[in-house]
Amino acid sequence: MQFGRMKIEYPFKNADLTTRFAIHSSICIGIMTVALWFIVSHYMTNEILDREWETTAEFIRTEVKEFLTAEDFKTKDRKSVGHKFEQLLEHVTLMPNIVRFQVYNPKGVVIWSQDKRLVGKSFSDKHDLREAIGGNVVADVSSLRKKGSTPDPVQRSVEVYVPVYSENRRELLGVFETYKKADAIYRDIINARMAVLIGAVGGGLLLYLSLVVIVRQAAKKIEEQEADLLKMHTELVASQRMAAVGEMAAAVAHGIGNPLSSIRAAAQVAMLDCEPPNGKEPGNRAKESLQSIILQVDRVQKRMQGLLNFAKPLVPHPVPVEINSLVRDVVETLRPRFEEASVSSYLDLDSSLPKSALDANHVEQAFMGLITNALEATPKGGRVTIRTKMHGNGGSEGSVTVSIEDTGEGIPVENREQAFEPFFTTKPQGTGIGLTLAKKFVERNGGTISIADGNNGGTRIDVEFPSNGTT
Repeated sequence: MQFGRMKIEYPFKNADLTTRFAIHSSICIGIMTVALWFIVSHYMTNEILDREWETTAEFIRTEVKEFLTAEDFKTKDRKSVGHKFEQLLEHVTLMPNIVRFQVYNPKGVVIWSQDKRLVGKSFSDKHDLREAIGGNVVADVSSLRKKGSTPDPVQRSVEVYVPVYSENRRELLGVFETYKKADAIYRDIINARMAVLIGAVGGGLLLYLSLVVIVRQAAKKIEEQEADLLKMHTELVASQRMAAVGEMAAAVAHGIGNPLSSIRAAAQVAMLDCEPPNGKEPGNRAKESLQSIILQVDRVQKRMQGLLNFAKPLVPHPVPVEINSLVRDVVETLRPRFEEASVSSYLDLDSSLPKSALDANHVEQAFMGLITNALEATPKGGRVTIRTKMHGNGGSEGSVTVSIEDTGEGIPVENREQAFEPFFTTKPQGTGIGLTLAKKFVERNGGTISIADGNNGGTRIDVEFPSNGTT
């Protein structure tokens, strides 16, 4: 936000959603809690005081009817009725918290008091007394704010002005100014305010925690949705790249596939014509050159077929497959390459493996590529180990793991995430689609593939397929 040349930065603008909500909601709920406490405690205080004054007024009026008559308020001979007021005082002070009282006539003149010097004096200018003469029960609560700062019980008392009427409220007889101790009232008010405060704080805290939990769950859900969107975006980009690769592969296959086949066929025919008479040197050299041409043509065609397999959609056709037998067949097929590279193979196959519903062609191509990569990564004298293992009971919740481990240099950790991306390779003459294609074959058959460190410093590729217990 910017005002003129002054720029105001919002605090916590870089914080996550949960943190910002926790801070803002704590401020808002704190303000609401204080406001709620103030409003409710003020209302309860007024209710407590109103009830207290009404109770006191009813008590005084009841006792007045028992001890006094209407003529006692009107007589001019105050000494003749003084003993009645004294008896009333003795009886009234038996009630807890009432200290004393004095009586005014409707004109605001004191007609009886323990302090005889006040009798006959007029206090008509007192605001509270004027309201009581008007018919209201009035209390002077200023002593409640003193919190017992003075030891005098009278000074620490609340003055309650109670109007007293004749029968059927036809005539105002007088006003009783009753002094009532404030300690109990003050204690009740403090307790009520504390109860309201505890309730408000507890309710606010419960609301705060509930909202934070809800927002935290919502933020987690949003993060999951963002991750899903990112994954979908990645898959969309990958599918677009696959479409481009498919178009390119189809164009290349159409453009150079037939010429390559013709070159290969011509080279094969030329080899038949190059049989040297008496095994002379020039004929052997020509034959070697033609064999090299055929080998390179086969290599190009193999790369083209890999691109076509990589780009085209793979629809699996699952049948019961014995993974152990399939692994043996792949290793046996690659036996000449193992011998040529001076690399040994070791099979550690779990005999308890059940058949799994897989596309045999897909899985065979995946294992062929993975074992070939392991062979190429293993130096002379090294070993490629293939293990199979059953997890679970072989039922619908079990899985079969095939581990292919070499004794090469291994794949650096920083390259493992990229290893399955199209066209990523660290080999000088690699195409970068071997692992990507293997991953595609595995995932199309419901499996997963991952890279880990080998036990002897090389790389281990773990392929896991769900087992459906097929027999």
